[in-house]
Amino acid sequence: MEELEKLRKEIDQLDKMIAELISKRQGLSNKILKAKGGKFTYDPVRERKVMEKIFSYDIDSKLAERIWRQIIAYNLSTQKKLKIGYIGADKLSLAAYESYFGPYFEIRDFKNFIKLNEGINKKIIDVAIIEKSQFDLNKINSKIKIVSEFPLNEYFHKKKYLILK
Repeated sequence: MEELEKLRKEIDQLDKMIAELISKRQGLSNKILKAKGGKFTYDPVRERKVMEKIFSYDIDSKLAERIWRQIIAYNLSTQKKLKIGYIGADKLSLAAYESYFGPYFEIRDFKNFIKLNEGINKKIIDVAIIEKSQFDLNKINSKIKIVSEFPLNEYFHKKKYLILK
């Protein structure tokens, strides 16, 4: 039992350090927003570079992506409340949305890909998350871009998702 208590105390100390580091990271994110002049920029390219750097550390990539996605999403939400669309009939897309963006944004469901496409074009939503196999290049307006993929290294319920803007 002594060994168990010793290990639990060590975990408690690490948890405190992790919480302090996350708080410090959030403070730096706020300073970055001020350095941007308060201008919101959703930068999936930068996010991908951050994630790839994290993956190079000695941590499971699936775990790392889930944790850092939430940290990044929370920081984004302090800058702007994005409106994010998904196809309502696809409950796994909703779960992927939660994993990628967290519970911090406004979410809108669309009946199908054509309606989702219209939502982006009419600026009803800022971005969309869609299961990769639902993405129909023939039905989109050329203004829409794939800005990210989720997850980066694995699959989410045996699927890949695209972030469209």
